[in-house]
Amino acid sequence: MAIFVCDLHMHSALSPCAENDMTPGNMVSMALINGLDVIAITDHCSTRNCEAAILCSEFLKKEHGHAPLVIPGTEVEVAEGFHVLGLFPNVEKAREFEVFWESHRPKIKNRVEIFGNQYVMNDDDEVIEEIPYLLSTGSDVSMMELYDKLDSLGAAAIPAHIDKDSYSMVASLGTVPPEWKGRLVEVSRRCNLPEFWEKHPELATYHYIVDSDAHQLPDIADPGYSLKLPIDKNPNLDAETFVNALRDLMRK
Repeated sequence: MAIFVCDLHMHSALSPCAENDMTPGNMVSMALINGLDVIAITDHCSTRNCEAAILCSEFLKKEHGHAPLVIPGTEVEVAEGFHVLGLFPNVEKAREFEVFWESHRPKIKNRVEIFGNQYVMNDDDEVIEEIPYLLSTGSDVSMMELYDKLDSLGAAAIPAHIDKDSYSMVASLGTVPPEWKGRLVEVSRRCNLPEFWEKHPELATYHYIVDSDAHQLPDIADPGYSLKLPIDKNPNLDAETFVNALRDLMRK
């Protein structure tokens, strides 16, 4: 059992709503400076910058002896109108999910002057591609279809920022419905949990993570959010072990 200092929800320059200096190298370096053990890159509808962030982490680990573990992830919107985080055991499963997701969302050309750039980057923080279609769109995938798909890939499915008034499961459905199989949810960094539980006492027994949902470098959690998991904290911890621990929490 160990306590991990985490920030499992942040957007790189691939998300149109994020600043262009949210490069893989900058994000991992900022997380290192802030003393984070684990981070997740969770761009809207894409996982394309996760591999570069993982490579940046591996480089920093060689240089400094330690670096944050990077979990490949994404943030998607289900047909019911709320956001869910998918956190994957490896890049291959993340890419497999992205292929699936691309077939279930509209192709709307991005208007950079309105929404922002969508940069795919390498581990030198160089732009290697710009995605032409807007990533921050909804989908025709129901919440249970999403849950089952993520579960089949060995990923964690976590309703995002459930305390918010928009794009949250609670805002859309009034609560976490009983058919949703997971008991791990995310709240925003500004959430007052006692007040939230007073409004939603049925959710007081759920497991919670707190994240920054960072769209710019200063927003990356400092000093991070504590998460207690029944795994050891060691330099060789990998994404699959960490995600499996999250999946165990989902089922409790």
